[in-house]
Amino acid sequence: MVPSQTHVMLKWQEHLNSSWAAEDSVQTATRHGAAALYAKLVYNKEVVGLAQPVQDLMGPRLPDFQYESSAEEEKEEYLSALLHSQRCLAHRMLARTPFALSLHHRLVILQRVFYALHSKYHDRFRAPLPPQPSSSNAEGGALESVSEPWPTGSSRSKSGTDVLIEMGVRTGLSLLFALLRQSWQRGRLENPPDVALCNEVLATASSVLAALPPLSLANENKIPTVGLDCLTQVGDFLKKTAVSGSGADRAGRRLSLELLLSLALQRGSLRFLLEWVEVALAASASSTTSETVGVGYELIHQTLQQMRQHT
Repeated sequence: MVPSQTHVMLKWQEHLNSSWAAEDSVQTATRHGAAALYAKLVYNKEVVGLAQPVQDLMGPRLPDFQYESSAEEEKEEYLSALLHSQRCLAHRMLARTPFALSLHHRLVILQRVFYALHSKYHDRFRAPLPPQPSSSNAEGGALESVSEPWPTGSSRSKSGTDVLIEMGVRTGLSLLFALLRQSWQRGRLENPPDVALCNEVLATASSVLAALPPLSLANENKIPTVGLDCLTQVGDFLKKTAVSGSGADRAGRRLSLELLLSLALQRGSLRFLLEWVEVALAASASSTTSETVGVGYELIHQTLQQMRQHT
């Protein structure tokens, strides 16, 4: 049921921008369509109702006319406060009429769609402002130009801290992947517990990813460049691991496929889902009959349910 109030708080959720960008704003032309879209906002808790203040409904207190010198001023103040209280009461009652509620629904929905379109398309192609040359004032002093902060993923010159963070992340991931490959190779030859340890690392990463909110990685504009590079590096490692001949055992290849599917689902793009299908077909084609790698039906069914729920 759509709440019949206009005193609300708006909290847009970034992972729903793609869904709202695909909505047809023409639905707001009808009262039924606007109410349905507004109910979607309420269901996703992007619109939260607030308690209305009660001070305006109490009305002004009648002053004590003790002094004749200030009686006229007190009367004027009392009448002004009384008119203000009546105006607030009338505004509150008019805001509950069907026309006012429908207008409120349409404005909030259009605001949500505009925010989704702006966040999905315009932020991605926003060009950084060119630095303004310093000019001199009449006294010969230099005026420093204040520029806007650079957006995420821009082609600005990286600072020393950014370079150190990127180097540490890249080095750490490369070391982790090398250790996993080495442990798989050694485990299949002489030490089976090493294989179980590698698979436990993949299972832990899969459980951490499953605990995230849906479509947490869908808005790439909010992910820094280092994060996007890490996602690409992890995806490449999982693709190579899922294919036969990578050194991983059957359980490791299956966990790699499941983790790659979870990443594609969190990124919310058809491109990543098609890439996963291609990797799954390649893994099935490269496997022998006794070592066929497949993802469980339960995970596929759960993935399809999540896609239907958030489409």
